[in-house]
Amino acid sequence: MNFGKYIAHRGLHNIDKGIPENSLSAFKNACKKGLAIELDVRLTKDGKVVVFHDKSLKRMCGVDSEISELTYEQLAAFKLKDTDEKIPLLSQVLKLVKGRVPLLIEIKGGQGLFDLEKRTYHLLKKYDGDYAVQSFSFLSMLWFRIFASNIARGQLISTYRGKLKGKDWIKYAGRLIGASPVVWRLVSKPEFIACDLKSVSLEKAFQALDCNADFITWTANSDELMNTAKQFSKSVIFEELSDDFDFSDNWSEN
Repeated sequence: MNFGKYIAHRGLHNIDKGIPENSLSAFKNACKKGLAIELDVRLTKDGKVVVFHDKSLKRMCGVDSEISELTYEQLAAFKLKDTDEKIPLLSQVLKLVKGRVPLLIEIKGGQGLFDLEKRTYHLLKKYDGDYAVQSFSFLSMLWFRIFASNIARGQLISTYRGKLKGKDWIKYAGRLIGASPVVWRLVSKPEFIACDLKSVSLEKAFQALDCNADFITWTANSDELMNTAKQFSKSVIFEELSDDFDFSDNWSEN
């Protein structure tokens, strides 16, 4: 899967300019610059696939509820970071992008076993454009491998521990399993590995190569980090770069 060198993390967003992450305006902005888009999907209470990163609405909408607890009609009442932008449906994003740039869709957690995978695949089957799916869950990627093998898939990995509390340890343990090359070879069999820059290493890059998987990294949030990361990554997921960052080499040597 060829994303180009640069992938806009949750769209090309800039909240200082009134463009929040995972919004239609952020995706439109990325399309204008010809940049691939990374986005996140979750399921609402009534089974709609929406584009939203967090489990909770607190950070982006100031509401102490979870996506899975509300219907899409209820979610439509909220705005993203006090802008006029609302939480979009995946179907709305697909209609907006129309195959102009590649899409990298992260499958987040869902309330039913593989419900999110099934509903996302149902929407993608009708989409005429380049796209891939990725997840920290190797079981999610196993589902796509078995039931939608035509879709390019990537294993998200991060071994960065940070400060863990409570159930964070369970999530971290799952991520360690997903970061194992044994799991890549036997379970998820990804076409690419998407590695956290906080836990990147030459060993991981070679492990991806040994599995015939491309190596991409996330999330470069400065010009300096981006220029370093793109030297060893086929593609780099980025955000918060300077307005004058040069994207002219996006499709060179790919």
